[in-house]
Amino acid sequence: MQVTELIIDNIMKIRAIHIRPKSNMVALKGENGNGKSSVLNALVMGFKGKKEFPNLPIHKGAKKGSIKISIDGDDTVPPFTITQTITSKSTNLMIEPDTVLFGDTPRSFLDKLIGKISFDPLAFINQEGPKQRAALLELIGVDVDALDSKEKDIYNERTTIGRDLKTAQARVDNLNVWPEIKEEKVIEIDEVSAKIVKAMESNNEIDRREATNDTRKAAVINAREQIEALEQTISNLNKYIIETKSEYSKEKEAMSQIDVVDVDALNDQISTIGDTNSKIRDNITYKSETSTLTSIQNEYNKLDNSLTTVREDRVQLIQDADIPVPGLTFDDAGLLYNDIPLSQCSDGEKLMVSMGISMALNPTIRVLLIKDGSLLDSKNRKILNDMCKDKGFQLWMESVASKDEYDAAGQVGIFIEEGEAVGDGVVEVVPEPVKKKVAKAPAKEPAKETVNDDDDW
Repeated sequence: MQVTELIIDNIMKIRAIHIRPKSNMVALKGENGNGKSSVLNALVMGFKGKKEFPNLPIHKGAKKGSIKISIDGDDTVPPFTITQTITSKSTNLMIEPDTVLFGDTPRSFLDKLIGKISFDPLAFINQEGPKQRAALLELIGVDVDALDSKEKDIYNERTTIGRDLKTAQARVDNLNVWPEIKEEKVIEIDEVSAKIVKAMESNNEIDRREATNDTRKAAVINAREQIEALEQTISNLNKYIIETKSEYSKEKEAMSQIDVVDVDALNDQISTIGDTNSKIRDNITYKSETSTLTSIQNEYNKLDNSLTTVREDRVQLIQDADIPVPGLTFDDAGLLYNDIPLSQCSDGEKLMVSMGISMALNPTIRVLLIKDGSLLDSKNRKILNDMCKDKGFQLWMESVASKDEYDAAGQVGIFIEEGEAVGDGVVEVVPEPVKKKVAKAPAKEPAKETVNDDDDW
């Protein structure tokens, strides 16, 4: 829906203006203080009512002011007219025809249709980043304080863990590791020494047993020598020989199963045990610190993922708010467009982003207002014009120009001077004839001053 007619009578600096827009771009021109802003403010007052009234809404010297706005309607709402009448004591809002209200009051009817018509895209662009962010979030009704707080907590915790991560990594990087050492426990010298003592005892026992066995053999030989002399004991000695040989064989067999311990190897182990233990300890420390590093890295990654989730939630808030500006997000410092601070974007990008926001905020009454349009060059004016045509919006924009400049530019747009207008779409205002006062007899009460009612132009 767009404005098809605007009639302003005695509102702020406007005395009488009647405009029927000829296109979707309504350019209001004139010098400062002559009423350009009053036209835009009157539109906002007419749509949004008393909450947008200034302290002195009525033109100086007048007793009553009025704003009449005609809307073309759409597929669901037929054309209608808003009339806002203001006196020093009261205000009155009327919607005609009243059949469009469908049971609503005039105010509730407008509140359902009107978005953020007072949102000025150009003023929004010229704000600082944090103010842009706050303004946008307030307009779309999104509260990200909880997300900001959560993100800050996670970020601080991740920073702390990050310091621990760097410290752990530095410790690991400064450690020695010996892949060729397979032992995982430090070798105790006492244990090896005990093995040596045990080995020596075992070897001594072998020597003793060998000596004993050799004695047995010698005894047999001696017995044979005594046989000739001791025939009487031959039988006993032969028996002794058999038994002793049997014992010898058994012992020999048993001893063949016993390995001789290499004492020299153990002594060599003692000579290298210090170096080996040093490497084992290095490996143990490396394994422990690597485990710590992995644990800290996992915790850091978890917090990093949480931080990413919070930031994705923030982006989702913008998307859920139905702001049709692809690439628009925000951080603590302000708005971002394609991950670049909006303040660093080109003027054209800033304007497109701001217009996209403004259009999203006014989906039904498709009317936009821009003050200080003099700040825009021809390229940006074309961007505005193209976007409004493409999206079906009507733009009312004021810019500063003298009468000579207006004339020299071919009198394009509407020129406002001392509260009155001329130019494209301006309907000449014909004042009502002034009623002559009839002289009254002195005895009678003087006639009351007639209030000029301009509602029926």
